[in-house]
Amino acid sequence: MLRFHPVIALIVLVALLTGFHQYQIHHNPCYGFLRLHIVANSDDLYDQAVKLKVRDAVLKLMESRFNEVNNAPAARRIAASSLPDIEQTCRDTLTAYGLNYSVKATVGNFDFPARFYGAQVFPPGQYTAVRVVLGEGAGQNWWCVLFPPLCLENLKKSPEGLEVKIKLVEVLKNQTWVNKLAGGQ
Repeated sequence: MLRFHPVIALIVLVALLTGFHQYQIHHNPCYGFLRLHIVANSDDLYDQAVKLKVRDAVLKLMESRFNEVNNAPAARRIAASSLPDIEQTCRDTLTAYGLNYSVKATVGNFDFPARFYGAQVFPPGQYTAVRVVLGEGAGQNWWCVLFPPLCLENLKKSPEGLEVKIKLVEVLKNQTWVNKLAGGQ
C-alpha cells in the first residue's frame, strides 16, 4: 500500500513551486528589461526641462557602462553599482541649472502602465528599473528601456548632448504634400 510521506510530499511541492516560479519569470513579458525612470521634482516647466537635462546626463553616463552588457542580470548589477555615480551626475546637473534639491536613485521592481516604445509594446506590470527621484518627486516622469539599450540606440549625439529622433517628424518631412502645404516646392 502507498504511504503518505510528508518529507517526500514537501520536496515534490517545493520542486513544483520552484519550476512554476521559473516558468513565470522566463515567460513574463516584463522579464529581461531594465528601465530608466526619472521623476521630476514638480510639474513646473523649469523642473520638467531640467528633468530632461538630468535624463541626458544619466544616459550619457550609462551608455559607456552598458557597451559590453549582453544580459539583464549583468545590466542590473552594473546599474546597482552605478547608483552613487548616477546620483552625483544628477546633483551636478541640478547644480548647473541652479537647483539644489535632493536626488535619490534606486534599483528595484516598480509597477508601470502599458506603453509603446517604437514598435515594441510593453504590457503593464512590474519591471526592474533604475528610478531617479528629483526633489519631491511630485512631477511627471520620463522613462525608457536601458537594457536592452533601446533608449541608448534611439538617441543620437548632437553638439548640445543627446536628442531623441521622432520618426513621425522624419516621415512627414519627406512627404511631398507636407512640403507643399508648408509653402515649399
